[in-house]
Amino acid sequence: MSDWKTEVKIDLSKIDAKPPLRALADVTLRFTEGEVTLRRCAVFQKAGEPAWATLPRLPIEKNGKKQFVPLIDISRELKKRVVNALLAEYRRKSDE
Repeated sequence: MSDWKTEVKIDLSKIDAKPPLRALADVTLRFTEGEVTLRRCAVFQKAGEPAWATLPRLPIEKNGKKQFVPLIDISRELKKRVVNALLAEYRRKSDE
């Protein structure tokens, strides 16, 4: 399956949460065979800095430190497309 055949749909909501968390989104990846929805992708932004986005991840504590473990692995190319789509939708909603 090639990534270029994958449609990326973003359903993003800006939220009032503890900074730097700014928005949560559901990302639907549509393939010829069906679709997969990634829930609770996060968009973060610190004051004066560019926003960044992450796919769903699980916070765990290891050796007394908080770490995040990804809940899904996708190809590097598809992940880049998803993150870029998340950030584009966040910028669009921020400009409204």
